[in-house]
Amino acid sequence: MVQHTNGIVLVDACGLSRPHEKNSRSPKVVQLNRRCRPGSLYQVSKCLLDLFSASRIDRAWIVKAAAHERRRHCPEDNGSKGSTEALKEEVHVVVDSRAGPVGLAALKAVLDSEQFKSGEWVPVAFESREDIGGVWLPAPPGSADPPLTPLYDRLTTNLPHPVMAYTSFSFPPETPLFPVAEKVLHYLNDYTSNFSLHPHIKFKTSVTSVTFTPGQSRRWLVQTSTNDSYYFDLLMVCNGHYRMPRYPSLPGISNWLEGDQASHAVYYRHPLPIYKDKTLLIVGAGPSGHDLVLDLKSHASKVIFSGSNFTHSVDPNGIHLRPRVTAFGSPSTGTVTFADGTVEGGIDYCILATGYLCSFPFLQPPVLHDGTPPPIPPLPKDLHNSTYGLFPLAQHMWPLQSLYPPESIAFLGLLFRVAPFPLVEVQARAALCAFDTYTKGIESGSGRRGIDEQAEAVDIVTRWEMLKERSGESNVVKTWHWFEPMEQFDYRDILSVFAERDPARVDDRAPGKSWSQELLDSQDAPGRLEDPVVGTPKQINRVRRWEREMYDKKDILRKTWVHIEKSGEAEKWLKDVGRGGTDEWVDLMRRVVKFGEELEKEAEEKARL
Repeated sequence: MVQHTNGIVLVDACGLSRPHEKNSRSPKVVQLNRRCRPGSLYQVSKCLLDLFSASRIDRAWIVKAAAHERRRHCPEDNGSKGSTEALKEEVHVVVDSRAGPVGLAALKAVLDSEQFKSGEWVPVAFESREDIGGVWLPAPPGSADPPLTPLYDRLTTNLPHPVMAYTSFSFPPETPLFPVAEKVLHYLNDYTSNFSLHPHIKFKTSVTSVTFTPGQSRRWLVQTSTNDSYYFDLLMVCNGHYRMPRYPSLPGISNWLEGDQASHAVYYRHPLPIYKDKTLLIVGAGPSGHDLVLDLKSHASKVIFSGSNFTHSVDPNGIHLRPRVTAFGSPSTGTVTFADGTVEGGIDYCILATGYLCSFPFLQPPVLHDGTPPPIPPLPKDLHNSTYGLFPLAQHMWPLQSLYPPESIAFLGLLFRVAPFPLVEVQARAALCAFDTYTKGIESGSGRRGIDEQAEAVDIVTRWEMLKERSGESNVVKTWHWFEPMEQFDYRDILSVFAERDPARVDDRAPGKSWSQELLDSQDAPGRLEDPVVGTPKQINRVRRWEREMYDKKDILRKTWVHIEKSGEAEKWLKDVGRGGTDEWVDLMRRVVKFGEELEKEAEEKARL
């Protein structure tokens, strides 16, 4: 059944219907605020820009047509809307797919918009499972392979929840600082109910195919597992990246996997009898690897923990640290070789906490191409999925390519080593802002664009050169979406200013000063800054100072909170905290940090005696 929904976005991004020269005009762009490193790298990037395919921009000729004209070319069937509803010009927004934390934030952003309140935007979210929650929603054992979620029984958050939470919705008072997964799921359900998101979600419906239709409809054709088809104007991809396990390409690993002597962490739930009093190897020093080590250390006779930054040693908890694995020997002898040349024998079982693949099975060429993009410059004309991330994306969201307008699709939540909930909130607002600016440019005939593709290309080249200098060109693609600890907060501020600006006055900036520079100059005014676009004071959703402070202290916070819970004192620490607002949570976290520092000082003094 095909359901035709009205939309108003028509863009010829491929030169298919370029207007007559005398009526055409160069698109007027809206420049997205960016933070480019001053000096040689940025200058090199600007020089390299002449190698960037300018045709991507030149061919973005904008054409406008009435919605009813386009609708005449779309054949009606039993699933189409009635004639009265067909006269309404609506923009249909799809949040695709999984109603996890990212999708819920995107859906709320649409519902908060004036366009939704006026009936102009109509959102739909597709969720393949029976309820909201994404990775935080447990799945019955054996319900899918790989499992629908990597959620293990004793999982707690690795960030304090005041830092982790959506900025628009706090965790309940007296919630433990590092809540268990069940409490996070309860929080997400409260969020969904509080903002009335349920009516806009289609449950037990997965997206099977997404196609850009450059002919008559000019929109995205979405097909689902229920054999329905829809046309949408804006697509926000929020399908997560913690489902498909990444297996390392190491000699001998296949024999261990085939012999059931190794498995990926996606299958781990709790210590099994086969682990009891055995020698276990945990490969991968990310959050999951650390959690599994803590979960298994009292169950196994010996735990070996392998990570790229480890040296051959034993930590204070008796965990045997080793550098990265370079080869697996015979499973019968349990031998493994490490990067320093040492060999460990007698290993009974190995758990691979080696991460996950970025997977978009519903996006096929020419929309998305699998494989590693070639080194730049020039930027590729197509969007590539390296399995580590997507390239090239403006601001890690909008695909710079030559097939479809980048403002019509946004990929949310691809960044790693960040506090994801508040970050995707601002990503969603920025995606809607770019799309709205773009559609207004169509309606007015001005040709204004939602993002400045050429300036974004400069930023991409700049970042490529920076990462190549830091870790070598072979690692650029692998670390493309990895943020340094404080980088995420600057990124959020940049997108916040972009999302809150007045598109009609975007060119009112002070001469010679970008609004990224004005933003960074205003770091001492949290929560409020002189809006560099409009030139008048305006409330901006800036990152609060304490978020940076507590993210930086997350390790001592978690270690100390575990100590507090084991001592049975957590309830006293949490008494009534949060009932008076966020400031009480900030005060609690600072007291926990101070207590943790005192504990560390006491331990150091004891060690010296």
